[in-house]
Formats: sequence, structure tokens, C-alpha cells
Amino acid sequence: MFFKTLAAPARQACQTGLRRHAYGQLRVIRRCCDAPEIRRFIHGTPRRLSSTSSGTEPLSTDGSSSLTIREYHKLSDHTMEALLEQLEGVVDEMGDPGYEVEYSSGVLTLKLGEKGTYVMNKQPPNMQIWLSSPVSGPKRYDYLHSHRGWIYSRDGMSVQDLLRTELSSLLERDVVIELDEDS
Repeated sequence: MFFKTLAAPARQACQTGLRRHAYGQLRVIRRCCDAPEIRRFIHGTPRRLSSTSSGTEPLSTDGSSSLTIREYHKLSDHTMEALLEQLEGVVDEMGDPGYEVEYSSGVLTLKLGEKGTYVMNKQPPNMQIWLSSPVSGPKRYDYLHSHRGWIYSRDGMSVQDLLRTELSSLLERDVVIELDEDS
């Protein structure tokens, strides 16, 4: 409406100015998006996998991105079922009525009463397994052929090592979580 009240030359100058401003803003956005940190965030480029204390080795490129969707489902289903079986054993041994484990529609939930709840779920679009921990928060695991397992790229820890460590601490007993090479 504002443009209609301006005379034709003023309206044209105003529209040209807006176009230049928009073009300038677009250039700034493009430059910002070219920064490596932004590209990694937008495109999900893996960070580094720390196999040593220095953490200087680059993340292996043979990760979940090289899986076919069929392989992903086979591996993730096998992992979730193996974890379900082992966590059911842990819950049964503890004998606490507030502890519960269930698996439905690709989501594995471990309820530990007042100690918190673990939720693991499959993420087929990313070919990842996501874990939400009451201790360490959210993590995204990629399958790495070189490690024959699901690894969190930021700390290099496998999903079973994280669960073993955290559950042993929370439950104040030695918890064994083992996944075979096909998990």
C-alpha cells in the first residue's frame, strides 16, 4: 500500500533500494553459510572421533552413511532387541517395581523410577540411533564398520560402554551390557 502512494520514480527507486538491500543480505548469509562450522552444522558433517586422549584423528568415513537402508534396519533392530533382552535381565535382577523396560515402534524405554528414564530410538532418515540419558543427555550414534558398533562421534564411546558405565553407577552394581559384532 505504501508503494502505491509514491510517485512512479520514487516507487521505482524505493523498490530498487529494497532489492539491493535484499541482495546484500543474501551475500552476507551465503558468506556465513560458507564457514566450515556452519556447513558441518547444516549438513551434519561428522566432527572428530577421539580414539586417543588428544582426539586429533578424523572421524572414520566408513560410518553409517555407507550403510544401505536395509543394513541399517538389520543392525539397529538387532541392537535394540539385544539391549531389550539385556536390560530386561537387569530390571528383573533389581526387583524394584519402579523399574521397567519396554520396546515399541522402534523406541526402547528404560524407566528407573526417581533415577530417571533412558529413551533410545531409531532414526532411519539419519541412519542413527538416538539415546536420551538422564545422566549425560542426548547423544546420536552412528554405526562404524571399523568399530563394529554404534559410536558417538564426539567422545568415541560406544552405546554399550555408555550404558554399562552409567547404569553401573546409577544402580550401584556391576551392569554388563554386551553387543556382538552384528549389533
